[in-house]
Amino acid sequence: MCRYRSAAVLMLACAVVLVACTPAPQAPHTATEASPAAAAPATTPAEPTAVAARGECPYPEFDTFLKHFGNEIALQEKATADPLLDSYIDAEAEPEPRKVESRLARADVEWPVMPDPAALAGQGREMQVSLLADGQRQVQIRTPDSSDQQTYTFAQAPCWTLVKREDESI
Repeated sequence: MCRYRSAAVLMLACAVVLVACTPAPQAPHTATEASPAAAAPATTPAEPTAVAARGECPYPEFDTFLKHFGNEIALQEKATADPLLDSYIDAEAEPEPRKVESRLARADVEWPVMPDPAALAGQGREMQVSLLADGQRQVQIRTPDSSDQQTYTFAQAPCWTLVKREDESI
């Protein structure tokens, strides 16, 4: 019996919330009160939502995002998937080196998760950004003529997020 009573209370509470959220009726406008230009925003109600969704991401353009991501640990902590797909080469595995893959909880990630792209040239390293078929971006950072190579994969959902890190160094 208690189960039904609490369900009824819940339904009543939802009904009250729905009534409270219902927009108030608008007075009809006459042709002399509003010009067509003033009426234009009302014809595109979805536009503010789309703008608001883009506005939630501090850096919607990937190039700008990447500059800030590499330089700001606070942004890295916020824009890294939980869990992060992580892989590295175990050079001491027998009979030969092998790739080790895991899902790394954000709390276990060591920061910075990615080096600052602006500092790479001074370290003798190179960076290449590639667009994947599904819209993701891959950032490959490597040291020429060595096995030192890391690949970072970013997805936009809705903001850019680091979803995978691969360390292919031996």
